[in-house]
This record gives sequence, structure tokens and C-alpha cells, in this order.
Amino acid sequence: MKPLFEKIEKNFGSSFTVRKYQELDICTKPFWHIHPEYELVYIKNGHGKRHVGDSITTYTEGDLILLAPNVPHACFSNHIHPNNFEVVIQFEKDFAGKGFWNMPEMTGIKQLLNRAIQGISFGKNVRSKLENDIILLSSEQGFARFTLLIQILHELSMTENFELLRANMSSLLVKSHDYSRINRVYDFIEANFQQALSPEEVADHIHMTLPAFCRFFKRTTEKTFTTFLNEFRVSHACQLIIEGSYTMSEISELCGFQSASYFNKQFKKIVDSTPSEYRSSIIKVLTHQQQ
Repeated sequence: MKPLFEKIEKNFGSSFTVRKYQELDICTKPFWHIHPEYELVYIKNGHGKRHVGDSITTYTEGDLILLAPNVPHACFSNHIHPNNFEVVIQFEKDFAGKGFWNMPEMTGIKQLLNRAIQGISFGKNVRSKLENDIILLSSEQGFARFTLLIQILHELSMTENFELLRANMSSLLVKSHDYSRINRVYDFIEANFQQALSPEEVADHIHMTLPAFCRFFKRTTEKTFTTFLNEFRVSHACQLIIEGSYTMSEISELCGFQSASYFNKQFKKIVDSTPSEYRSSIIKVLTHQQQ
């Protein structure tokens, strides 16, 4: 699914961009967007939803994620925690000069950047280790800023404390004239997923026949409309479970599922655990965090 293009403006006097957002000054971008720069995002704490390519997942204790150029993603919805901040680093492939990553000393970083095509989420240990450097990067200038970014990338290339989000890059093969149409579909799902929602309604919304819409949606997302809708609803359910303010019955209803049994079935299929098991795992994480 290809999103809206976002133009990244470099910081004055720098070959790349670093922006820091604190507390209520959250990062706001086009909801579903794309740009030709690598993007490294650090969220100190909080929890929210990641939508990268056709991968929809959640995080619970902050996040550190690296994306390659032209990987579509949504703004990382973050529920604010006290003393929260977010740092966004964006750099072009050749920001350090053509051939820079081909130097023998850069082999590890080059491999890291190649892996980022799938989206990489780094674990708590590496986030804690690099927190001070990432914060410092937002205030450093000149050569010190440049070398610090290289050092951060080097540390990321050395760690095994990460997981691949496995965003399906074949979903990028969308013609330019389909951009606005698929964004209208996504916006319509976002606005109506809590209600009964049929592919006929979406097709009518974007003025397509049902067969044409089904072919278009499967071609752009490599998923059926029903599969995508269920994944979207389950991702939202994970967020509500993390918040801890609702019963499972309420969550099922708030996410648009017509029955608790269907909610449980789809949740198990997508998350590989039942909603109750997922809630128990979140409670364990939060309890450990408070100790």
C-alpha cells in the first residue's frame, strides 16, 4: 500500500535531520506516508501502535525502530507517559557521500541498512544503552553530530537485541494514480472500523464496483479486505488491552467485532495468543517495569 509522499527538510547546516518532541509536543506527520530517507525513531516510554508496510504491531515500553527509504508507515501513535519524548532521525542513503557505505569499515552498518527494508524494532537493552547518545544527537552540531550518528548506527549494527517487523515490501508496487485512492480506503477504514463494515460500503465510498474494488485491494495490499480489517481491529484491541480500562467484552464491541467468539478466534489467529493471555503478558511487563 503506497502512501502520501512526505518531503523531509534537513536541519540548517546539517546533512541529515534530527527532531525532538517532548510530552504534549508530539510528532505529527501525514497519517500514512512515505519518504526517500532512512528513519530512526526513538520513543523513550509510552505505548502505541506501529503500522509499517502491511505489518501492524504494538509496543509497550517505548520503541526504537529503523526503517529503510520508501517503506510506508503511519505516525507512531504514542500514549503519553510522564517525562516522555520522541526523537526522529532522518537521513538520505548517500548523506555521507557516494560509496561511503562500501568502505570495509562500514560493512556492518551497510548490512543493518539493508535489513531495514523489513523494518527493525530494537529491544529494551539497546534502547537503554543508546538513549543518552540519541538525546545528545538532537543538540550536537557539525562534525560531532555526524560522527555520533555513525556511532549510533554502528552500535545498532552490532546488537542481536532486535526483531524484524517483516513488512511486506511487495505491497509497495502500486501505481502513482492509486495513491489517493488507497489512502481514501485507509481513512474510511480508520473512521468506521468500530461499526459493521462491508467491502460493498468501501467500494461505494471510492466509486468502484465491488469486483473491481476487491481486485484493487488485493493487488495493493496482498490481503483480502476482510483479513486486513480483522488485523486492523485486532491491533486496536491490543491497544485497548494495554490501556487496561475495558473488559474483553467491551473491547470486542469497541473494535467492531460482532461476537466475542469471533473476536477471540481472530485475535488468536493474528497475535498467536488469546486476549486474556495477551493481557496477562502485558501485566507481567508492566509489573516488572515498576519494580
